[in-house]
Amino acid sequence: MNSYAFTLAFSQIECAGCGVGRIRGVDCPDCGHRPQAWEIDALGLARRQAAHRAQALLTRSDTPLPAAPSDTAESLHADLFARVEEWTSAFLKAAAATTRAATQEAQDLESAVHEFAELRSLVQGADDRRPLRALVNAERELVGELASMTRAYLAVLVAATPLQAQKHGEAAQRHLDRAAEVARRAGDIAKTLNALTCERDVAQIQAGLLIRALEAYEVPDLLALDKAGRDELHQLTSSRGVDGSGLLFAVNRVLAESLFDGEQFRDVLRRAYTVFRSRPDVLRQLAANPLFESDFQQATWELFDGSMEAVHAVDNAVHSRQTGRALLGIASSLVEGPGQVIATVLLLTSGVKTAAYTNLRNENATKLVSTVQREPTLHGLLDGLDNDLRTGRAHALVRYEEESAVIERKSGTRIVAWPDVVDGVFQGYESIYACQVALLQALGELGFTGFGIGGLWRTLGMPAPQMTTILLQAMNCHDVTITAEVKRWRIEARTDGDTSLPTLIAMLTPYLPDDVDKLDFRVHQNGQTHTLAGPLALFREFSASTDDEDARMMAFLRLRLTWTYDDDLWLSTDVLRRWTAIQGAHVLEAEPAAAIARLRSLRDLATLAGDDALVWALSGVIRHKRLGSSSDARAELSQLEAWCVLSAALPEWW
Repeated sequence: MNSYAFTLAFSQIECAGCGVGRIRGVDCPDCGHRPQAWEIDALGLARRQAAHRAQALLTRSDTPLPAAPSDTAESLHADLFARVEEWTSAFLKAAAATTRAATQEAQDLESAVHEFAELRSLVQGADDRRPLRALVNAERELVGELASMTRAYLAVLVAATPLQAQKHGEAAQRHLDRAAEVARRAGDIAKTLNALTCERDVAQIQAGLLIRALEAYEVPDLLALDKAGRDELHQLTSSRGVDGSGLLFAVNRVLAESLFDGEQFRDVLRRAYTVFRSRPDVLRQLAANPLFESDFQQATWELFDGSMEAVHAVDNAVHSRQTGRALLGIASSLVEGPGQVIATVLLLTSGVKTAAYTNLRNENATKLVSTVQREPTLHGLLDGLDNDLRTGRAHALVRYEEESAVIERKSGTRIVAWPDVVDGVFQGYESIYACQVALLQALGELGFTGFGIGGLWRTLGMPAPQMTTILLQAMNCHDVTITAEVKRWRIEARTDGDTSLPTLIAMLTPYLPDDVDKLDFRVHQNGQTHTLAGPLALFREFSASTDDEDARMMAFLRLRLTWTYDDDLWLSTDVLRRWTAIQGAHVLEAEPAAAIARLRSLRDLATLAGDDALVWALSGVIRHKRLGSSSDARAELSQLEAWCVLSAALPEWW
C-alpha cells in the first residue's frame, strides 16, 4: 500500500469583521467573526453529508453478513488479501471522487464503506480456534487498522478547514502504512500455515521452517539466527541460554506464531523455564540418568509417529469417523509421550514430587498430567493435554459422531465438538513445544547440550546427510555433495554468502551424527576454494564450552591445533608461541596458586601442539613462580619475553 492523497476545495469569502479572506461558513481565525446563516458552501456541505452517511454505516453494529457458502472460513482466508487490496483501491477512489460531491460518487463511497463493514463482520466472526488463531488474529488486526484508516479519511471529508483535513489525512496515512505491515505479516502466517498443513515431507517442512525463521528475523544465516533468538530468549527468560538455544527458539517461535497462540507459547515457555531452573541439582541429577534421556527421546518419537499415522489416516479417510479417531490418536500420543515426561520433570523440579525418577516413570500418564494441571503453581503449563480423550480412546469409550466426539465417563457423558478437539490438539502441541524449548535451554545451561537429539533426524525419517544439506542450504550454500563414510564425512559446497567456513562447520557440528569422527569440508566462495579438515571431538567441545571467554579461547585453540586449513596447520607455531608468551607474562602478576594453574593449562596446550621448546619455557616459568629467584629459570623467562614480540598475528575467533 502506497502513500495516498487527494485534493479538497474550500470556498472562501471576505470576512465582514476584518476584511481578510476566510473559509465560507467558518469562524474567522483572525478576528473571530462568526459566519452568517446564508454562507453556505454547497460543494463542501454535500461532501460532508456524504461522509456523515458513510460514517453512520461504519459505526453500525448490526451489519448483515452476506450469503456465503458452507466453507465460509476457507473462502474468507483464501481471498481475504485480494479482497482487501481491491476494496482499498475502490474506497480511496470513491473518497477522492466524493470531493466533487456528485450523487453517484457519494453512493460509491457508501457502497465501499458498506462492503468494508461486511468484510469486518466476517473477520470478527471468524472461528479463531487453533490452528487458525494466529491468522484470524492478524486479520482482525488488519481490518482494525483499515477501519481506523477509513474513519480518518471520512474525517478528512468532513473537515471544515484545510488544517483539520491535513491532520486527519496524516493519521489516515499512518493507519494505511500499519495496515500494509500487518497485511505482510498475515500473508507470511497464511503462507507458513498452508505449507505446514499441506506438506508431508518432513525434510521440506524443516527446510521451510528454517527459511521462514531467517526471513522473520531478517538475518543471513543460522549463526545470526541463533544470536537473534538468544537475544529474544534473554528478554523472555533473562537468560541467553547456550549456543543453539536461539536457533531452537526461533524456529519454534515461527511455528507458534503460525499454528498456535504466540503469546501463550511465550508465556508457557517463560514460566516453565522458571520452574526447571528453580532446582538445578534435581534437574542435573535427572539429566544424568540414562533412563530419562532415553524416555525423552522415546517420547519425541512417540509423538512424531502418532502424528504421522494421524496425517496418513486423515489423508485417506473415507468417513469422518476415521478422521475423528486419528485426532484422538494424536491427543493420546500427546499425553502418553512427551506429556508424561514433561509432567514428571515439572513435578520434580517444582518440588511437588520427590520420588525417584525410576519410580515416577512407571506411574500412569494421565495421573501425572492431571497432577500438573491441578497444581496451582503449574497451572496452564500443560493446557491442551486432554486425559478424557486419551482414556476414552484407549478404553473404547468414545462414539465418533458427525459433529462431535461423545465420551462416556464415570462422572457423566462429555460431548466435544470436532473444532474444539482440533483446537485442543494444537494447544497440546503448543504446551509441549514451549516446555521442551524451556527444558532444553535449562539443561544446556547445566552442561547437557544436545540433550536427547542424538540420531533424532534419522529416527524421524530424515537421513543425517539430508538434514545437513537442508542446514547448509539455509546458510546460502548450494551444489552440496556429501560423501558419508563410516567414521568420516566429506562435504563440498558452493556459497554466495559471506559466512566463513569455520562458522559453517560450527553450526553443523551439533547436528552431525555422533559416530562421525572426522570431517573434510571444501567450500567454493568468492572465486576461491578452501578446505578445513580435522577431528570433530574438539569442535564439539568448543560448541559445548561455556560463556567464559577464557575457557572458550582455550577450547578454540585446542581445536585449531588439531585441524588443517588447506593442508597446513590451522594454528602456526609462531602464533601459538606469541599468544602463549603474552598470556604467561600477564599471569606472572597473579597469586601463585592461580598463576600456576593457568600456566599448567598453557603448558597442556603446548604439549598438545607437540612444541617441546614451548613446554620447556612454560615449565621454567612455573618453577620460577614457585621458587622465585632460586628457580634458575632465567633462560626460560628470557625466551618467553622474546616470543612476546614475534612477528605473528594473534589468533582471532575465526
